[in-house]
Amino acid sequence: MTRASVPDTGPAAYLRRRTGLIVPLLLLVTGVVLGVGTLTMDVPANVASPGPQLFPTVIAVGCVVFAVLLGVDVLRRPEPEQAAAPADGPAGTGTAPFTAAAAPVGDAETGASPSATADPDADDASAEDAPETRVRSNRWAVTGLVGTIVAFIALLEPLGWLLSGAMLFWGVARSLGSRRPVFDLFLSLAVSSLVQLAFSAGLGLSLPPGVLAGVF
Repeated sequence: MTRASVPDTGPAAYLRRRTGLIVPLLLLVTGVVLGVGTLTMDVPANVASPGPQLFPTVIAVGCVVFAVLLGVDVLRRPEPEQAAAPADGPAGTGTAPFTAAAAPVGDAETGASPSATADPDADDASAEDAPETRVRSNRWAVTGLVGTIVAFIALLEPLGWLLSGAMLFWGVARSLGSRRPVFDLFLSLAVSSLVQLAFSAGLGLSLPPGVLAGVF
């Protein structure tokens, strides 16, 4: 005697279909922390307008707005209940192993192609009846991103912005799937240098120099 499986409708199932709330939650926390830090910033009285509080305020407001929009979208359109199954083929190919003989190209007697005799309505019906699946999380990418951010926070003061910022951009690019490490390294150095120039020349603020204190 078999018992029919009852779908889980508790809080665990609710959260399992809304794991995307992690991103807006992180954005919200980032916006709130950045906003509090901006409001409590000690700004000298002789600083010219717009001052050092402008850009952090814009970023904080943008983080909060995007967090709210993403959170509403995840709540309105939750993920499917069924998760996608991992690939059956070798790692990196994403294809199933070859276990069946090749199908004949056509009918031996009539020479007609199988696609010519197939019922397109049946294919559409089978596609519609297939259960919707949600994409599995890429844990390696998430781990790489979190590790890169933690390393950036820990190394910002000793290494300085130029090196730690380049490491941040390079690590994020690698975690998101980039396979050009040398190109990413030069691009990361260029981006961190532009940010350094924007803060020093445009806003009159100095980012942590770190080991390059005598150079910048």
